[in-house]
Amino acid sequence: MKKIILILILEILFFSCSAKKDIKDSKRYFDKNNVEISKSKFKNRKFGGKTIVVSGDSINHVRLVLKEKHGKLSEMQLDKLKKYLSIEDEINNKDKLIVIIYYPGKDKSIVIKRYSGWNVFDKDYLRELNRISDVSHHWIYKDDENLKYYYKGIIDWRKDNGHLIEELFFNYNYPFSSCVVINSNGSFITHYGEFGKQKVWELSKKLKRMRRKGI
Repeated sequence: MKKIILILILEILFFSCSAKKDIKDSKRYFDKNNVEISKSKFKNRKFGGKTIVVSGDSINHVRLVLKEKHGKLSEMQLDKLKKYLSIEDEINNKDKLIVIIYYPGKDKSIVIKRYSGWNVFDKDYLRELNRISDVSHHWIYKDDENLKYYYKGIIDWRKDNGHLIEELFFNYNYPFSSCVVINSNGSFITHYGEFGKQKVWELSKKLKRMRRKGI
């Protein structure tokens, strides 16, 4: 009887390992243009500084996306965003920018047990940002696991309850946090994945110049 039980356990372990191997081997890889490529090509390309690796449309899909994306909201989308952020009457100055820092939730690749040293929490971050332009700034999160280490209770984090921010700008599970800057014309630049305060300043300057050119 003991031998039979041992055989059954070994068979279960064997089939479990085989299933995991099948899932691993069945992964599909896509480049930044959403074209399927081989695993070896994917590995060679993923080290480029302008791309980031994300999970795709399926659990077995892995894709590269550009770290920065330029786009433009329709007038309806921009109005919906302003209403969602409760700033309908706030964006009167054509040079005013909307800046959103987006926290998707705990990153599985990071073990964090103390307050973050992320420099967007530096005192000069918002001060310098407001020197660049008049700004409507928002801290948005999708999932609050580990948010306590990002000064929840001190920083005015707001949950993306309607998932509008996610739907408009962050359609994949990007590692770390991301940001988006939007000008009063609806043009925006998103930065996916790890970034610092300097990146937000840089994007804000770009968007301000674009707005002055009517873009």
